[in-house]
Amino acid sequence: MPPSKKAKTNRESTPSGSGGALTTTTIDDLTALTTAQLYSLSSRRHRDESRESVRRAQEERDRAYVSLEQAQRWLERANEHLERQEENAREAHREYMDAKNLLVRVRQASSAAIEMMGGRVAVAGDESSDDEAGGLSMAGRLSQSSGGKSRKVPFVQDLLVEFAKAGELCDGKKLPDVDTDKVPRKDRSQFVNSMKLVEELWTEEEELFLRSSPEEINESLEELKVIAETIAVRCLTKLNEWEGRTDPTPTGHQKPSYVSIGTRARRVFVGRKKGEAEAEEEV
Repeated sequence: MPPSKKAKTNRESTPSGSGGALTTTTIDDLTALTTAQLYSLSSRRHRDESRESVRRAQEERDRAYVSLEQAQRWLERANEHLERQEENAREAHREYMDAKNLLVRVRQASSAAIEMMGGRVAVAGDESSDDEAGGLSMAGRLSQSSGGKSRKVPFVQDLLVEFAKAGELCDGKKLPDVDTDKVPRKDRSQFVNSMKLVEELWTEEEELFLRSSPEEINESLEELKVIAETIAVRCLTKLNEWEGRTDPTPTGHQKPSYVSIGTRARRVFVGRKKGEAEAEEEV
């Protein structure tokens, strides 16, 4: 039985109509999917960029923290250094004041000693008779003449007084480096050795006084003489002690000329070097 006209019509119209509807829907879905994927990619890229920006910001923050910690450590060290400098300055000021006060006491003691010596001489002169006075005067002239003859070779105290009055030491110059017309070239080695001994034996207060300015020295000439003579006597005493004498007190015939003291000091220095060399060999 042949198919009816209505069924034939349905078979012809169904494929073409349904195929057209599916094609349009598919294109729209693909377009929407592509757009969504593009949005997703864009969002992902923005997210990655945001994360990278956050990471860089965190790194900058960490570096800033490290720099801040370093700056704080530098500041702490700077404060500690400043405190040490301030403490050193205070200590130096205290030492300066102590030295200044000690210098004042030395000057007062020297003045008192000079006044006492002058008073004793005056009392002795008043109690002596005319004959005794004549004898003392003659002895004084003989002593001066013999002393003047011995002073052809200057005493250590004479050189120290000369150096201090001329301001040779106020700039920190070493005693052996001082030039003087009183020391001939042939005796230069004795002079150097005697001055080395003086630098070894003088006290900090005595060195401070001798290194004062010429103006200050000229105001304290008596103290200068006392200090210089004290140093000279100390040199003789220590040399006697180092040479093994039972009584290191200087005798009357021992004179503190730079030649005598320099010659004896050289023997002491040479003995020290030999002792040090022997000690090193034993080690």
